Amino acid sequence: MKMTINSKLKDSCGEPIVSSARQLTRIGFATLLVVGMGGSISARNSALAQGVEQSPASPPKVRITKKDCKRIIRHQPAADVAYKPGVDVRGNPVTSADVGGGFSIPLPDVFEFNITKDLTAYLDGPEEQLAADKAAAIAAERSVAATNAAVSSAETAVTEAQAVYDDAVAAAEAAAAASEAAPNDTDLAAAATSAQAEADAAAAGLATTQTAYNSTQSAATSDDVTGALAGAQSALAAAEATAAAAGLDADAVSAATADTSAALIEASQAATDSATADTAALEAMETVSKSAGMTLNVGTVRYNINTGAMTFNGKPLNDASEAELAEKCRAMMKAK
Repeated sequence: MKMTINSKLKDSCGEPIVSSARQLTRIGFATLLVVGMGGSISARNSALAQGVEQSPASPPKVRITKKDCKRIIRHQPAADVAYKPGVDVRGNPVTSADVGGGFSIPLPDVFEFNITKDLTAYLDGPEEQLAADKAAAIAAERSVAATNAAVSSAETAVTEAQAVYDDAVAAAEAAAAASEAAPNDTDLAAAATSAQAEADAAAAGLATTQTAYNSTQSAATSDDVTGALAGAQSALAAAEATAAAAGLDADAVSAATADTSAALIEASQAATDSATADTAALEAMETVSKSAGMTLNVGTVRYNINTGAMTFNGKPLNDASEAELAEKCRAMMKAK
């Protein structure tokens, strides 16, 4: 049988209808058999009864509905597309994400929290804090000034002790030269020996003064005003001892260490000012601490997770208030 395609006529799937070119002379059945996968394919222009001859100009046509098309081209997913627990995309076994061994925290059905009001603003808290900060800054500044003054005083003591030592060494050298020039003069020999002893004592005193200066500088580095002042006092004492050991009388000792004495007076006053500033700063901080953390407990909110009920001080909240607080509670629970 020769088949032709009628390109002008298309089925509901959009395909041209195929027909036979041979004339059908007789139809042996009352109707054409239904064709397709359960579809409603029907024969158009078929003979309604046996013995009816079909016209050559009207070849039989097959009509396919959209429903038939959908059944024919229905998507059939591949076997490896659907998710399968325990295997990866290549079929290899994998450990499930829910491996167990974790822990859970049991949560109560009812949560309570207090609504408080910070009273610091009503008790001059900001002003007190500002005053305390200012006092602390002044105390820090005074502390630096005091330690610097102590170091300066100790440094002056070293300078003056060095000058006493240099004079003692020069005197010893001169006495030794005189003794050598008159080797038979016992008085010159004794004077040379005494001068050298004074020079040696001055050297020891200078070393002690230097040690006191080092201690003063170390205390100042640690911001220890008291320690720095004590070091400066020790340096002055060492410088005075150096001068006395070099053979100077009391007036000469005072003259030799006059600058150190004046510097130490300034350092002492700076230390006093620093201590006063520290006391003021501590008092200011104590004032702040008395009002810090003072809060007023306005009330207690209870929220039931299961029922969603919310009360404030035992009384149900109105719709607007409850909605707002409930939303905050839900946000808090989500963020846990």
